[in-house]
Amino acid sequence: MKTNVQRSDWLYTESGNKLPSSNRAASELLKPWLVGFIIGVLSAGLVLAIITVVFIQVKYTFSVLKVLYPTNFTVLFSDSQNRITTATTTTSTTSTTTTSTTSTTTTSTTSTTTTTTTTTTTTTTTTTTTTTSTTTTSTTSTTTTTTTTTTATTTTATTTTTTTAVVLPAQCSSYTTNTDSTRNIGYTSSSVCDSSTFSSLGVWVRFLSPAGTSIPTVTPGISHCGTDASGCYNGAYPSTAGSTTTGTVCYHWSISTCDWSNSIQITNCGAFYVFLLINPPVCNLRYCTT
Repeated sequence: MKTNVQRSDWLYTESGNKLPSSNRAASELLKPWLVGFIIGVLSAGLVLAIITVVFIQVKYTFSVLKVLYPTNFTVLFSDSQNRITTATTTTSTTSTTTTSTTSTTTTSTTSTTTTTTTTTTTTTTTTTTTTTSTTTTSTTSTTTTTTTTTTATTTTATTTTTTTAVVLPAQCSSYTTNTDSTRNIGYTSSSVCDSSTFSSLGVWVRFLSPAGTSIPTVTPGISHCGTDASGCYNGAYPSTAGSTTTGTVCYHWSISTCDWSNSIQITNCGAFYVFLLINPPVCNLRYCTT
C-alpha cells in the first residue's frame, strides 16, 4: 500500500513536474520548424520577385530592340525562343527528430539553402556605320585685267619748204599747138597720114583739146585717130619737171601692134607735156592723141 502510494506520488510528481517540461520541449521543437518555414516562404518570395524582375527586364529589352532594330529583332527573338531555359527547383525535406528522455532534450535544426541560378543572355548588336566622304572641288577663277594706256604723242612737224625755181627747157615755152580732133582715139571716120605734117628734124608740139593733151600708151586698134595704122607711145612719160625722155612710137596695122615705128622725145614742162615729132616712115600712119 505504501508502495502504491509512493508510485502514485511519483506519478503525480511526474505528472505535475515532468508534464510541463514536455510541453516546453514541444514548444521549443516547433520554433525552429516555424523559423524554417518562414525562411522558406521568404526565400520563395525572393526568388519569385527576382524571376519577375528578370522577366520584366527581358520583356522591356525585347520591346526596345523591336523599336530600334525591327529587322534584327526577328532573328534575336527566334534565337531567344530556341534557347532552352532550365529551372531547377530543389526541394529539401526537413526532418525534425525529437528525442524525449528524462533529462536530456536534443534539438536538430537543418538549414535549407535555396540556390537561384540566373542566366543572363547578352545580345551583341553590330552597328555598321557607313561614312560618305564628299569631296568639294573649288574652282578659283583668276581674272587678269590688262589695262592698256595709250599715250597720244602729238608731234608737231615743221616742214620748211624751199621752193627752188626749176629752169624749164626752151621747148616748154617755144612749141606748136595742135587741136585736131580727128587725132583723138575715138575718131574712126576718115583716113589721112602725117607723112608731110612734121619735118624730118622734128617739131615740138603741145596737144590741146579737143584733140587731147597726150599720146596714148595703149593702141586703140586699126583705123582709129583718122588713119589706117594708129600710132601710140611705147614707153614711160618723164616724171620730173624739166626732164626729157626719148622713146618709140609704134604703128598698129596687123596682128603685130608695132608694124612700123620711129623715135620721139617727150619733155615734162610741169603742167603739160611737149612732144618732138618727126614725119612717120610711110603714109597712112598717124600720131593718136587722148
